[in-house]
Amino acid sequence: MAALRKAAMALMIIILIAVAGLLSCILPQHRVVYVDGTEVRRGDTTVMTSNVTPVTSIGGADVYYLHTSNLKRTDVFVFRNEDTGFGFPWYFKFDSSEVQGRAELLKQQPEQMALVTYYGWRVPVLKLYPNAVNIEAWDRTETPWPVFNIVLVAFLLLVTGSVYWKLRGFRKARQLKRDASQSTIL
Repeated sequence: MAALRKAAMALMIIILIAVAGLLSCILPQHRVVYVDGTEVRRGDTTVMTSNVTPVTSIGGADVYYLHTSNLKRTDVFVFRNEDTGFGFPWYFKFDSSEVQGRAELLKQQPEQMALVTYYGWRVPVLKLYPNAVNIEAWDRTETPWPVFNIVLVAFLLLVTGSVYWKLRGFRKARQLKRDASQSTIL
């Protein structure tokens, strides 16, 4: 029974780490930066149809990129600026062209700070960039509090805690019933 309890606890910890990693990837984050440049790349992909036929090109969509730097201008951050549409995570972003236009305007004012709202991670090996959801002119060096993230995580913790307490009460009631039935047999 103790081994089963340890295995269940290990599984819960693994699930908790996976959920925390997923939340840190998909929840919105903010960064105060200077916009240094923008770029548009054609997202063409190539597909090999068979070993005999040559590689054929399939048209893709344009992908916008924002090149930014921190307030000391010592670190560089690159953001992808791509529509999410109705896909996961559900940001329902359909205005990547407008975000790119605002970035172009901010780029023309080199001393204007910008607040970039984004989600995702930068993984250089996999060529993954965080996706910029919004960009706006910003006049403070402080990053705003992630109120939505705090409320969502608190809600998830409350739901998880209430489920845990309900399961714990159910398990205790079942144990009491089992103990009562065993005492009547003896």
